Amino acid sequence: MPFFMPISRLLLCVDGEPHTQKAVDLALELAKAHGAQLDALYVVDPFLKKFTHEIYAVNRDECRAHLDRGLAVEGEGALDRLCERAAHEGVSIGRRLQYGEPEEIIPRLAADGRYDLVVLGGKRFAGRYARWTSRDLPGRLDGKLAVPVLLARA
Repeated sequence: MPFFMPISRLLLCVDGEPHTQKAVDLALELAKAHGAQLDALYVVDPFLKKFTHEIYAVNRDECRAHLDRGLAVEGEGALDRLCERAAHEGVSIGRRLQYGEPEEIIPRLAADGRYDLVVLGGKRFAGRYARWTSRDLPGRLDGKLAVPVLLARA
């Protein structure tokens, strides 16, 4: 007997990176096949701001604000491109831009009960050192999501 999981809402985590493209392709195909609502999430991760603690200058706060604005613009651009593609393919899509730690935001959104599946991309690693030095989001999310996850490694 074939397995069938009804899908009415999908959460697609995007970061604008090339390795996420396979996840985007899969999420769009699933949304079309199931007639599902697709929500795209871009999380502005404060990780990059930690390096600004090293700036001992009068304008450190302005530097941090500038970094926030730049990351938000990058996120909006990634969401814009995805929304254009979804519209072209006839997929209903919502967009969400959030600030915070992805490993906290994604499980919180997934736990609110609105999503049947979370879709995200991930990099392939050449070895243990590459994985260890990466910020491997799928690894950081392991065991934290209350709904099924589709991981597309590229």
